[in-house]
Amino acid sequence: MKNKARTICVVLLIFIALGTVALAGTETQLTQDERLTQRTAIYGNYVFWIESAGNDVHAYDLTTGNRADITGNSAGGKINAYGDKVVWTGDGESVYMYNISTGNKTMIADGRRVADIYGNYIVYTNNYYYNQDQENDGIYLYDLETQNETKIAAVYSFPAIYGNRVVWSQENNSSAYDIYLYNLSTQETGKIATTNRSEPESELEIFGNVVVWTESDNVYMHDIAANKTTPVTSNGNSYQPAIYGNRIVYTIGNPYIGGNKDIYMYEIPAARTTRITNSTFAFNPSVYGDKIVYADCRNNPEFCEARDIYLYDLSNTSNSLVANFTDNVSKGTAPLNVSFSDTSTGTPDTWYWDFGDGEISNEQNPVHTYVSAGNYTACLTVNNANGTDSKLVTISVK
Repeated sequence: MKNKARTICVVLLIFIALGTVALAGTETQLTQDERLTQRTAIYGNYVFWIESAGNDVHAYDLTTGNRADITGNSAGGKINAYGDKVVWTGDGESVYMYNISTGNKTMIADGRRVADIYGNYIVYTNNYYYNQDQENDGIYLYDLETQNETKIAAVYSFPAIYGNRVVWSQENNSSAYDIYLYNLSTQETGKIATTNRSEPESELEIFGNVVVWTESDNVYMHDIAANKTTPVTSNGNSYQPAIYGNRIVYTIGNPYIGGNKDIYMYEIPAARTTRITNSTFAFNPSVYGDKIVYADCRNNPEFCEARDIYLYDLSNTSNSLVANFTDNVSKGTAPLNVSFSDTSTGTPDTWYWDFGDGEISNEQNPVHTYVSAGNYTACLTVNNANGTDSKLVTISVK
């Protein structure tokens, strides 16, 4: 029994670390026979995507099931949404906006590209040509109320906006790119994080105090308030991060070439990684609340041309099994008595405790004595009809 419990714990922890434990959410296919879908966006009950086969933008209302097809003016690249508005790059060099409530499409700026939107503000950069005069490089802020454009940085980059913060990557003296932030309220600019990238970050996103990006084919997050950068992945094969609330979604598997690719989710407070899809053909994720949308070419895997849009709903996973526990003490001198209290959610049926010193227990709330000095990994594995989950902590004994 001792070896069995330890095996269960170790195997589950490996699964969790690799993001292979799936949630009991609901997946829905929203479209049929879409062609060459590039990017997705979601805000509220509206889902948007760009389809490069027709160079158009499309919108889907999750409430009514109605679809709107918008002439995209040769739309390409990223697409971003806020409220009932969506922005994208059209004609290769112009920023467009569509209001799904009014049905109005507007060209916001010519000679600009890579737009993001929040509230009444749109941010974008200039068009870039390798041999052009760099004096026109810039990050620009457009006010939808005043229709005024303001240059907030003299660099070419890929900006993102949330609240009163605009972020982008900017080259430093070592030819690497750092993350900068502009505060709309104070009109101050400052560096918030360093990276090892050798080119502008094109997959930068921000929500609240957290900025996410890719570096060396891994996803990173930076907490602005804590001034702390944390790697979300370490597999060297992660791309396309998007963030909403405490959830970061991304693709494992290069979305730009062949090979397996799936959507994963990282929950910031629990530092927990979860595999969302297992089709091996999913990419281009975006997230809003409990909803994740993505493209998937499972229906045309040989050429990956029929890239339909799927929705994964997390709202019915509140009863899924999540292992958790507390202890009354995590360090001290031997002999150290530790009381473990199970706080798992999802109604476990069984509990397997591996205290890391060769002893185990099947009690829900055991008390264990560590008799020798050392660092021990205490692991709880819980189980029910919905699956198995594990959590560990370190107990330090002197």
